[in-house]
Amino acid sequence: MNLTKILPWIATLAVALMMTSCRCGRNKGQQIDLDGMHVQLPDTMKVGMLNSPTTYFDYRGTPMGYDYELMERFSKFYGLQFKVVVGGTISEMIGWLDEGKIDILASPVPVTSEFQERALLCGPRNVSNQVLVQRIDVPKDSVVKDVTDLVGREVVVQNDSKYFYRMCNLNDEIGGGISIHRLDKDTVSDDDLLRMVWKGEIPMTVVDSDVAEAALSYYPGLDISVKVSLDQYSRWAVAPDSHGIAKALDRWFADEKDDESEVFKKYYHLSKLEIFDMPHEDLEDIKTLTFVDGKISPFDNVFKTAAKKSGLDWRLIAAIAYVESHFDADVRSWAGALGIMQVMPRTATSHGYEPEEMLDPYKCVDVAVQTLSDLDAMFEKKIKDPAERENFILASYNSGPGHILDAMALADKYGLNAHKWDDNVEQAAMMKSKPAYYHDPVVKNGYFRGSETVHFVHKVQSVYTYFKDRT
Repeated sequence: MNLTKILPWIATLAVALMMTSCRCGRNKGQQIDLDGMHVQLPDTMKVGMLNSPTTYFDYRGTPMGYDYELMERFSKFYGLQFKVVVGGTISEMIGWLDEGKIDILASPVPVTSEFQERALLCGPRNVSNQVLVQRIDVPKDSVVKDVTDLVGREVVVQNDSKYFYRMCNLNDEIGGGISIHRLDKDTVSDDDLLRMVWKGEIPMTVVDSDVAEAALSYYPGLDISVKVSLDQYSRWAVAPDSHGIAKALDRWFADEKDDESEVFKKYYHLSKLEIFDMPHEDLEDIKTLTFVDGKISPFDNVFKTAAKKSGLDWRLIAAIAYVESHFDADVRSWAGALGIMQVMPRTATSHGYEPEEMLDPYKCVDVAVQTLSDLDAMFEKKIKDPAERENFILASYNSGPGHILDAMALADKYGLNAHKWDDNVEQAAMMKSKPAYYHDPVVKNGYFRGSETVHFVHKVQSVYTYFKDRT
């Protein structure tokens, strides 16, 4: 198989080490006039970013994130390019500004006296705080409306975290009575706690408001209205003497506020419920299919034609299509994935198609099948058993291969079987949503919402089995 077809995909995945280029305008510096100040912006901006579920992450081989997309728009506004340099902490990257390693720190920098002494804060303005997360659909007398209502209630937080210490201080402030349940920080993430509240496994937790707002797009039905801390303001940053870049950022942010609002809506408001509303144990959603004369969908001929060319089982292709789109050829995801197979624009382009052509089922399935075949060739030497390899192919189709290679490396490091999916690499994939693991030296592609991919593999396999039993 031609592995070069997935090289553009793989090239975007080395997040922890990489400096990712964005072609957002002419590859040429710009001299601009800002209220009489002549500012020469660099040809290519070096931009420091945290790898996190809100700032910058890899999604199906495509760099994404709230701050990342704002940086894209800033670069396009001035006709520039930029490269991302991933850092571990804000303090570390403040030092990079002084050293000239980066031109802009495009991650939330708290507006504190310490950071204001070390950098020039500018650009986007954000405010956050810590909030209580609870379910909406509980008895009215169980809803916490004020921090004083927490007396006699249990709050579950990460052990030795800022949330734990804030709850301890709050407990002292209101005279005691809050039951603070601590979970091991190394084995649980903010997202784990949010999902546990959503599923009713724990009564409530505390996270930062920006994390909580983003979570609402995955977990509707949560209440995050009760603040448990003071507001914390943050901005981007440049070196203390970089007044020109700071002014350019402030001008862009003031002039293009609608851009910021559009990006904010994408990451914090648009629903991202995809695989999470379809647990793999529950196949009720596909029992409405009639299977008349062995027919699964209106697109069976499309799947069968592609299967003949690739050697894949057409029912596996159909199962992927069903889980991805419920056989809706016109669907678009929050992240820009298109068509019946939910192909990302970058993947379509790498196979010689325009993104909008993915709304054509034949072309969309063609790209999907080529991708599956290339992934099969990629994992053939690593996973000898074809049935086992199928899980790795499906996982990589959903997440991009870089995250799965990371999960294999983590599995190997932490005593799991790096060549077996169930209960091994799938567990390592789940670990990649936790900072302790996505910052691990063996991880090259940073943060990853592994639960989505784990659910995807199980769901596709369940649907595939269901289809095989009835055709």
